[in-house]
Amino acid sequence: MFTINQTHKELPFGTLAPNSIIVLFSGKSALMTDNGVRLPTASELAGTLATETVMMTAGFIDGAECWGARMPKDFTAPQGFELVESRLAFVHPNPDIANAISRCREFITWRNGHRLCGACGAITEFAASDLAIVCPSCGMMYYPQIAPAVITMITRNNGREILLAHNKRFTTPSFSLIAGFVESGESLEQAVAREIMEETGLTVKNIRYLSSQPWPFPNSLMLGFMAEYESGEATPLDGELSEMGWYSKENLPQLPSPGSIARKIINEYFQL
Repeated sequence: MFTINQTHKELPFGTLAPNSIIVLFSGKSALMTDNGVRLPTASELAGTLATETVMMTAGFIDGAECWGARMPKDFTAPQGFELVESRLAFVHPNPDIANAISRCREFITWRNGHRLCGACGAITEFAASDLAIVCPSCGMMYYPQIAPAVITMITRNNGREILLAHNKRFTTPSFSLIAGFVESGESLEQAVAREIMEETGLTVKNIRYLSSQPWPFPNSLMLGFMAEYESGEATPLDGELSEMGWYSKENLPQLPSPGSIARKIINEYFQL
């Protein structure tokens, strides 16, 4: 079981316990072994990861402390280890793996983004008793930040069809659900309605929450919703989407990759 660590510290790799779980990142991938089944331990990386590599703690998996770091440029993985796209961890049979990867990625992004104080420019340090980074010069505090985003499946024709769209940033010809970040001052339901109107020109009704998923790219929390079509004609409006359409179970286009909350929602809805 993954347990969140409510303290924070950085230590050299060479000082970690041999059974420590190590999350090494390279881009959006993490080092794993046994064909992507598990994360390596400190003892397995001894001799290949420099002892002075700075590691940041994030939690525990079954009592073993979990540490994360960005992969050094000169690192060569031992035989039997490979880089696995982080999002594939979300389909891993052990949810602890996804939790560990998410928290480590987000902690590292948080720490690297606040090494200097944004208010006065001084070098920051960890707070003594709070899960925060503090500026010793002006006292400014920086806590880990989560960026909530909503992703919604819109249905029509008594639920037989759903709206799917292709985003210009996708690297594959896949179609997904309508998504966007929550703005300051609005509720989740308001964010759903606004994003759908801005991106598609549709109004929706009966908005209801489904499930959530941490999405550490770099620090989001995806909140899944369902809504029913009310009025309008689906049209790409904001420049992000290149194509969209209504699809039934029988004529679905290429869907998002396994591991994403979009694919999970679609699979569960159509019982794929």
